Amino acid sequence: MALILLIETATANCSVAIARDGEIIAVRSSDDGYVHAERLAVFIQESLEEANIDPSVLDGIGVSIGPGSYTGLRVGLSTAKGMAYGLGIPVLPVSTLEAMARACAKLNPGASSYLSAIDARRSEVYLYAHRAARDEGPIPVILDEIPWTSWLDKGEDLVYICGDGGPKVAELWPEAPIKETSVRCSAMHLVDQAEEAFQQGKWADLAYIEPLYLKPPNVTIPKSMKIPGPAE
Repeated sequence: MALILLIETATANCSVAIARDGEIIAVRSSDDGYVHAERLAVFIQESLEEANIDPSVLDGIGVSIGPGSYTGLRVGLSTAKGMAYGLGIPVLPVSTLEAMARACAKLNPGASSYLSAIDARRSEVYLYAHRAARDEGPIPVILDEIPWTSWLDKGEDLVYICGDGGPKVAELWPEAPIKETSVRCSAMHLVDQAEEAFQQGKWADLAYIEPLYLKPPNVTIPKSMKIPGPAE
């Protein structure tokens, strides 16, 4: 078993946790918006102090790699890579949506499927399905263009959904047999996959690991920076 620092910055939640042998021993979290750059380092320091451990004894760093906020993911992963390089320990990448879906399944056992969804603006979400037989995703899904039956069977039992995209899925797929939960992104939900990755040696290459964006950023150019064309 291992002593692992956990970092979650994929959504508006900025959180840090420390797990020893798969059990959470310290946690810091904020849902005050995208304050990752300002609070992440502070949360890490406070978590280490609460757990009464020195960074040098950490065995690895688990980090949520997306999909989610472009800025948030960059802040989280760059922090994890910098610490891991300095301490000589591995980075353990964790799928944001898979971590949430698994956490939802542990808290709400017995359902046939568990969906996790992150808001991707307008009618789109990043969606992941966790099932006993097989998992599906994560992929971007435009909810008003893709029917819910492409993800769930009409005769399927109750399906739990988690993540900040859950309310949007419930609204745009009103006939789907889903029940919203309060499970949202949190560093605490990364513990199982991070521990598993550590034990199985699934360590990321620091030179090549990148966030899982799934689609390019929606970048607009201010009018003041546009170069006028011939007709302008």
